[in-house]
Amino acid sequence: MISPTEISPFRLGIRGQETVSDETLAALFTLPAFRIVAAALPDPLLAVDADENILFLNTAMAQLSGIPAASAERLPLANFLCRAGFRLEENPEDEGRTDGLARLVSTADGRFLPVQRRVLASGELARGHRLYIVRPGETPALPRRPARAMPRAAEGAGLALPPGLKEQVQRATRAYRRGVRILLLGESGVGKTVIARHIHDLAAGKDAPFVHVNCGSIPETLFESEMFGYERGAFTGALQAGKRGFAEAARGGTLFLDEVGEIPLSSQAKLLKFLEDSTIQPVGSPVSKRIETTVITATNRDLREMIGQGRFRGDLFYRIATFPMLVPSLRDRPDKEALLDTLLAKVNAGRQLQLRLSPGCRAALLAAYLPGNVRELSGIIDYLDIVADELATPEHLETVLSVEAAPPAALPAQEECVTLKEMTAVFEDQVLRDAIARYGSKREAAQRLGIDNATLIRKLRRLTG
Repeated sequence: MISPTEISPFRLGIRGQETVSDETLAALFTLPAFRIVAAALPDPLLAVDADENILFLNTAMAQLSGIPAASAERLPLANFLCRAGFRLEENPEDEGRTDGLARLVSTADGRFLPVQRRVLASGELARGHRLYIVRPGETPALPRRPARAMPRAAEGAGLALPPGLKEQVQRATRAYRRGVRILLLGESGVGKTVIARHIHDLAAGKDAPFVHVNCGSIPETLFESEMFGYERGAFTGALQAGKRGFAEAARGGTLFLDEVGEIPLSSQAKLLKFLEDSTIQPVGSPVSKRIETTVITATNRDLREMIGQGRFRGDLFYRIATFPMLVPSLRDRPDKEALLDTLLAKVNAGRQLQLRLSPGCRAALLAAYLPGNVRELSGIIDYLDIVADELATPEHLETVLSVEAAPPAALPAQEECVTLKEMTAVFEDQVLRDAIARYGSKREAAQRLGIDNATLIRKLRRLTG
């Protein structure tokens, strides 16, 4: 909870005021008289609309953020704060109220500035447009919090990559810098979003906007207006001030189209035009706009098969798949143990008592079939963080490991081995060799498998004749 902090006197008469329309509020921030008065205020002032796009910032806020007002207005608030090097922390207890406390926290050194939030009443409820009034000045360093600002699932997967995938990411980064479009392929949960963000940070910079669009969550009837925006009064129910689309919000950065295979066929033509000439035409506007942004796409579907079934346009596929990149599933990654240690280190960064995995727990996690891939493994580590004090054991995994059985190992053809004993020997050989490859030595593999080193060597000699 944010402690009450002194703020500069600034009153807009929110309490008891008559509600006004969204259109009237939006028009207020364009009035020259308002801008002159706001520019004279010593306190930084920021106004956002109901969609959290910046409508106005005064001179003091532009100086504090280092971003000119002309460049900031219509930016999403999250992108503006990222570019300015801040994050906004609001008091959850103030949700739904017309006023409340917040603070701007520097992502560089943890210092923070107290903020007063005011909601301008619109319609029958207090909602929509918000004002943030900042009190600049030296403040004590923000205490370290055990909770992490970003989900661990999003962080951990990007920090441990097998050599082959590292090389692919390096090539993809070069492709991005040359304006080549990247298509990330792989099962759900393998870390495609993390890799897309990593490529963006390396090639475009962390200050450039990164707009993540889940294409599967956009209704077909709203695809055009959500992707390309709309003008004031374009259709019934539209915001009076209009709305900027995802493509325009990603100007100068990355438009990441996740689950691109879920885009309805009727909407694919609209996306194709944008990819061909980099222009958009907001719904209700007679004028086209040129948008310079780099597009990265991702899917867990077989797009070539969808093309053959008539469910995905071939011309769109060739526009987005200039540089296709396959992200391997967790079961196919040789660095599974290194990834596990990375996720564990993320958990321990916020703990006083360091979490350790017993040999049995570690072996169970490495051997488990996890259809959710890295995302599922990260979730299991988060669960262990809660239920285990210092040492996680196999008993802690009983309720979280997937109940779905692993796919059966491929058995030899009938003419190669016909008895159960021979089939068992083939399976045992596969297990032993996989363990040696995973742990790097016969001694370590034997320990992890629960047998002595001499037994493992004897079995290998028998299997190799």
